[in-house]
Amino acid sequence: MIDEKEKNITEENFDETQLLSKLRRIRISNIWTVRLFFTVFFAVAVIALIIPLRPTYSETEKRELTKFPEFTFASFFSGEYFKGIDSWYSDTFPARDTFTDINTNLTMFYGINNVVIHGEVEEGDAIPEVDESKGEASAEDTTSVEQNSSADSNVSSEPPMVSAPPVSSAPPAVSSEVAPAPITQTLGALLINGDSAYEYYNFVKASADLYTDTINKAAMLLNGKAQVYDLIVPTSMGITAPDDLVAGIKTSDQKAAIDYMHSRLVAPVKYVPLYDMLRSKREEYIYFRTDHHWTALGAYYSYCELMRAKGVGPLALDQYVKYEFPGFLGSFYSSSGKLPQLTARPDTVYAYHPANTNVLSLFAKEGYWYNTTIISDMTAASASNKYLTFIKGDQPLSKIDNPAVADGSACIVIKESFGNAFVPFLVPHYQTVYIVDYRHITKVDPRGLLQLQAETGAKDVIFINNISATRNATLVKSINDYIR
Repeated sequence: MIDEKEKNITEENFDETQLLSKLRRIRISNIWTVRLFFTVFFAVAVIALIIPLRPTYSETEKRELTKFPEFTFASFFSGEYFKGIDSWYSDTFPARDTFTDINTNLTMFYGINNVVIHGEVEEGDAIPEVDESKGEASAEDTTSVEQNSSADSNVSSEPPMVSAPPVSSAPPAVSSEVAPAPITQTLGALLINGDSAYEYYNFVKASADLYTDTINKAAMLLNGKAQVYDLIVPTSMGITAPDDLVAGIKTSDQKAAIDYMHSRLVAPVKYVPLYDMLRSKREEYIYFRTDHHWTALGAYYSYCELMRAKGVGPLALDQYVKYEFPGFLGSFYSSSGKLPQLTARPDTVYAYHPANTNVLSLFAKEGYWYNTTIISDMTAASASNKYLTFIKGDQPLSKIDNPAVADGSACIVIKESFGNAFVPFLVPHYQTVYIVDYRHITKVDPRGLLQLQAETGAKDVIFINNISATRNATLVKSINDYIR
């Protein structure tokens, strides 16, 4: 028989033994958990470093992802090379779009914020002050041009107010062709306000200087052969974003940036100011809510400004054939991870082509032209592709022949995607409009601008770029490389 005292001691020893055993099991379990965690972490890190497995394009954001930096001794010693690797690594992790969508859905699960910042906001460079004397001279030049253009009584001198009447008929569908994938500018941080989104703009002085130097170079090389025009298009953040939202946020002043670039242009360039005009029409539907582009109405108003700079009256908007394609959810919707709040009021794409033609010719790398349409039927297109209605999207080289003009007049438009909605309005004023997308021209045509101008006899060369393109070193370099 075990007496009561021995029994208590035995139970105490048993409880202590059990406790020590339990703690030992927990410690072993924790050790294996930590080992498993670091094993998985190390394996994922190794896999993530395998370059072929990393994505190069984001379908969700519809943009090219950061490329692995090119090694140079200068970038190595300055630290820029390692910063580039860091940006590449964080921007191109495997299954990036999947994780982005999961994060968006989790965020939305906990409720929708009316104002959201999506992406990383970068600080822009300081914008140098502008010599006001140049602005005054330009204003005088603009006034004289407007006086000259008002003498033309056969066309309207002011663009009409447009309220989006019903579509008259659908443009011809081209069943034998497949629309190219949309190519957009790289989008940075977005300010999302209810059902509308706006892209932050950060001024980059080095890129802005190279852009204006490039336009000046074109004007000097073509001096006496063709007139160079420059149009810098502000984005919706600088025009239609509510003032109380813009005040105090980290986005560069677009008007100040445009004024600075204007101040650096030399006399052969005819600069066409757009900012104040577009601000005066900010209550109209001149920019999309879910996409970074302007609408055809914004492009039309800017075409009118170009015509006045030329001393020619613009055509009234109702002299073009109009179509509409509702249900557009553009690049902002994709870049935000498809935030549901942006679907509350989808955009409508209104498109116009000249009354006497809807024929667009594309240049193939084999050296021949083939015909398609200026405005394509986007009725059945996906919600994200409807902006492709304009001139078949971002084609390297194309042209539009006007059957109503036979005077040999021609212009060359050098553009990115903002120019797509702008080009059709020019057609009534020329026998031929040539369209160059400087991002893709080398894919089909080795000629530079000087050779193209000499062969076509174009008397007008029109550069049109949205302000975000002027901060992008790669895009600006592409323009500069084409000016030869």
